[in-house]
Formats: sequence, C-alpha cells, structure tokens
Amino acid sequence: MATTRIPFIIGGLAVLGCAAGFLGRRLKPVLAGVLAWLIQLPYVFFTDYTWFTTFLHMDHNVAMGIIWPIILILAIEAFVCAFLAQIVITYLRHVKLIIS
Repeated sequence: MATTRIPFIIGGLAVLGCAAGFLGRRLKPVLAGVLAWLIQLPYVFFTDYTWFTTFLHMDHNVAMGIIWPIILILAIEAFVCAFLAQIVITYLRHVKLIIS
C-alpha cells in the first residue's frame, strides 16, 4: 500500500505550535497542550476530510474511518507530550535552571 502524504500537515503543526506557545506563557503546560490541541482540532478535521474526499475521491464513510483514528492518536500524543512537558518544566524550576 502506498503512503499518502497530506500536504496540510505543516499548517496544522504551525497552528498547534503557535497556540501552545501563546497558551504556555499563561497556563500550566498540561492545560496549554490540551487547549492547543483543541484549537488545532478543527484544522486537522477540515483539512484531512478535504484531502480524503476531494483530492483522493474517497467516500464520506471511508474518509471518516481514517480521520477519527488519526484524531484519536494525535489527541493522545498531545496529552502525553503536554504531561511530559509539565514534568520537565517542574524539574527545571526545582533545580533552578529556569525561573518562572
């Protein structure tokens, strides 16, 4: 099976990075990461749906069967990364390598 590359991924990463950076200055990393993912979610859904249905001519149900697992995996990854960032930042503050 050939790999399908979705050309919109870089935009989604930019949305996620900007949202996480903006929110990370104001909130704890776990909350910032989860909220950043929620901000990115509509972009991921819309671009993936457009890619699969419009460009690859997939049926709606087939596209949704691909999109929901992608969204679930990305949500888990976002939460795990945010949780790990919270641990690292807490440690760095504890050893006084960063000042909040």
